[in-house]
Amino acid sequence: MATAVAGVGAADRLSFTLFIALGLHALLIFGVSFQPPKAQQIPPTLEVTLSQHRSDSETPLDEADFLADADQQGSGTLEEKAQLTSTEQADIEDNQIFRTTPQVQQIRFSPTEQPRQRIVTTDADQRREVNDQSEEEAPAEAELASQDPMMVSQISDVATLRAMLDESRQNYAKRPRVRTLTAVSAKRSLDAAYVFNWLEEVERIGNQNYPQAARQQRLTGAVRLAVRIRADGSLDEVTVTQSSGHALLDQAAKRIVHLAAPFPTFTSDMRQEYDVLEIIRTWQFRTDNRFSREAS
Repeated sequence: MATAVAGVGAADRLSFTLFIALGLHALLIFGVSFQPPKAQQIPPTLEVTLSQHRSDSETPLDEADFLADADQQGSGTLEEKAQLTSTEQADIEDNQIFRTTPQVQQIRFSPTEQPRQRIVTTDADQRREVNDQSEEEAPAEAELASQDPMMVSQISDVATLRAMLDESRQNYAKRPRVRTLTAVSAKRSLDAAYVFNWLEEVERIGNQNYPQAARQQRLTGAVRLAVRIRADGSLDEVTVTQSSGHALLDQAAKRIVHLAAPFPTFTSDMRQEYDVLEIIRTWQFRTDNRFSREAS
């Protein structure tokens, strides 16, 4: 009797392959395990506070908030416990903080061996001090500058200020004493007669030399002039402080004042008080072709 041998088919091979694959996966899943790395243990640390004041008590403290190199009784105004915020020890204990401003170090100059002599002179009632050792100051300042280069700029500034001060003193001494009179100024017997005669003279010259162009064009207006007169009666300056609105009338008013000059010299009393007299008045070119001062 013949025995039939069954062949291995494709389905059998696939089943065997799947069985082997499942077995390998099960071995990997259940045979291999993963664990997270263990955290590294940090050794404990101690915070030690350096005490700035040692307690006088010989009894050790039972309770302490911080570790220190010596016993120290705590104090303060904070409600919570806190460590020291500064490692510096103050000379005086206080709970308040005071701000301090560092003082600027001043440069000290070595005193000279002999005091400087000064000569006092008087010029036009103005006193000035003249240093007779001005030529010796330059070498001394140069020597100081060579010793300390940072002082070069300071010495230069001082020299500039000295020059400006000397110039201002000279200008002030040369400046004339000026008295200004306006229509509303209080009249004094000292210069009232002089001003009255001056006004009369300017008005007379103005009517004699009334501008022909203004008469032809029938121009009218008022111009305000500031006239400065020197002590010798000469004319110092004429300025238009308020225009009439017509350049022709403004120039005519200035021309009239120049024609009226020179004026009488100052009296001795006037010379004692001022060197220049400034008279400010308003002059009118009227419709009747007359030149007159405005009533004060």
